[in-house]
Amino acid sequence: MNRNETPYSQLKIFYHPEILDHLLKGERCNPVYIRIKPTNKCNHNCNYCHYRNSYLDLDEYDPNDEIPREKMLETVDCMKELGVKAVTFSGGGEPLLYPYIEESFEAVLNARIDLSIITNGSLLNGKRAELLAKAKWVRISIESVNDDEYCTIRGIKKGSFDVLCENIKQFAEIKDKSCELGVNMVVTKENHSQVAEMGRLMKKLGANHVKYSPMCTNDTYGYHGGFKDEVSEALLKLQEELNDEHFRIIDLYTGDFADSVFFERQYSKCPIKEFICVIAANSKVYYCHDKAYLSDGCIGSIENESFCDLWKSKETTQLFKNFNAKKNCNQHCVYDSRNELINTFLSTDRNHINFI
Repeated sequence: MNRNETPYSQLKIFYHPEILDHLLKGERCNPVYIRIKPTNKCNHNCNYCHYRNSYLDLDEYDPNDEIPREKMLETVDCMKELGVKAVTFSGGGEPLLYPYIEESFEAVLNARIDLSIITNGSLLNGKRAELLAKAKWVRISIESVNDDEYCTIRGIKKGSFDVLCENIKQFAEIKDKSCELGVNMVVTKENHSQVAEMGRLMKKLGANHVKYSPMCTNDTYGYHGGFKDEVSEALLKLQEELNDEHFRIIDLYTGDFADSVFFERQYSKCPIKEFICVIAANSKVYYCHDKAYLSDGCIGSIENESFCDLWKSKETTQLFKNFNAKKNCNQHCVYDSRNELINTFLSTDRNHINFI
């Protein structure tokens, strides 16, 4: 892996000139990337869970929801028809707990759509792991390298961290070389002193990277104020120690920390929504995963119609036309910096583009 490479680049959209062409012309386009939240059921009970302890009123969230099997397979067919290029299975709940997850993986792979997952890793074994070995990436969320603390945070039985580490080790041994195995550590007051130990352990187990990001709150600066500089310095040293052609420490903590305090958009147009969306466990479609389970982020339901029909409908076109990010998006937005970048590109005076 090149020292400057990262799977979290903000510039990926520029590898899709056909999408940029649609945006420049003000035209609708088909989605490139979809998040599917197949189930809201979970085998962990994390004390920081966005879906159970959110600062937002997730007024369309029900912990018992999951996408029916027939609707899932129909939706994969729709994605193939629309030319969707990539899918991530995530929560909601724990996606590997979804009863039809293996069949869903097979359908996505057979449709030649890039596959990925965000998981707690507890069920990353057996046939599930064999199928995910063919994925583009697998990312596991971990908060602590200490079993007692890890299990307390997640409300699960002691010894579970050792099981997770064994799952990671075995998966690293069977996965395709093109499958990026990553770990995400959300840095908090409780675990900030463990960032170095996390990186060293995950490299030893065979992961390809550890990504560090900040715990977001209504007062992110205040929350991180006492240890922010310590964490940033530790990550810089860890990069020098561990980064090589097979493994990287990815510091999104420092950059995301700065972005996470802005809960108001500086633009009205949200270009990301034109080619990215979320299909949630309640069979509703949302503009993005920061809007999932919020009624003001709902595009519509696929319970009684196909995803293709919903995406192409006049009603969806009108919703997209009327959408105003300044009014609709007063919460953290993971796509904020990408929207800023694309909006800058779209507003560039094309009379002078040759003067590079």
